[in-house]
Amino acid sequence: MNCGNTISYVIRKGDNLFHLSKYFHTTVNAILALNPNIDPYDLTIGTAIIICPGENFVGSGHSNPPSCPNPQKQITLINDMRLAWEQHIYWTRLLLVSIAERLKDQEAVTNRLLQNPHDIADIFARFYSENTANHIARLLTQHLQIGSALITALRDGKTAEADTLTRQWYANADMMADAFSSINPFFNREELRQMLYKHLQLTTQEVTARLAGNYEADIDAFNRVEQEALSMADYFSSGIMRQFPQKFS
Repeated sequence: MNCGNTISYVIRKGDNLFHLSKYFHTTVNAILALNPNIDPYDLTIGTAIIICPGENFVGSGHSNPPSCPNPQKQITLINDMRLAWEQHIYWTRLLLVSIAERLKDQEAVTNRLLQNPHDIADIFARFYSENTANHIARLLTQHLQIGSALITALRDGKTAEADTLTRQWYANADMMADAFSSINPFFNREELRQMLYKHLQLTTQEVTARLAGNYEADIDAFNRVEQEALSMADYFSSGIMRQFPQKFS
């Protein structure tokens, strides 16, 4: 990694890499790349690490972030959000394989997948109203139902139906970007829309490769789906922590 302005930062009580990456406008992976010998789950107070700040970073004279008031509450949110979105893409993956290969478990897999919108909504319900959480669950359920129908249409060669479903899928993504950005000033509508569009594009690549029998490309696309989903999960966690700092004290 090339960086013209690295910072030497000393780990303090309450620090975690997610918190530091957001403050310095970088990523956890970028910090780990510069510090391969640290344990991200067991940071040692007093250890000096190297950080390459992002271009938008403007630090104080000491370049220290505000101390994390209750890191365990932050970690709980981050882990719960990541797990819910991991389950989102893994159960979607299992349904994709089930539809593509005409497996007998399709109904059971579908039923399990459709629990996921409520799991994600339950996390948001910790901070927002019941109506807001229910709206998020409905939009995510529509996202999954449209995706399931699209995979089936692509499998069966129904091009016109697939085109219609694709338009509905992206319209649903627009509605999700509107819904999320309306509840949190740190959820930027355009950033969300681009993340959701990328999610759809990568999933479509995964579906197309699977149906074509190109399993190497299929797996590669899924790996990128996973990384994108985790980034999206962290985006939501970061926005919530910034909007409700009092809940993490």
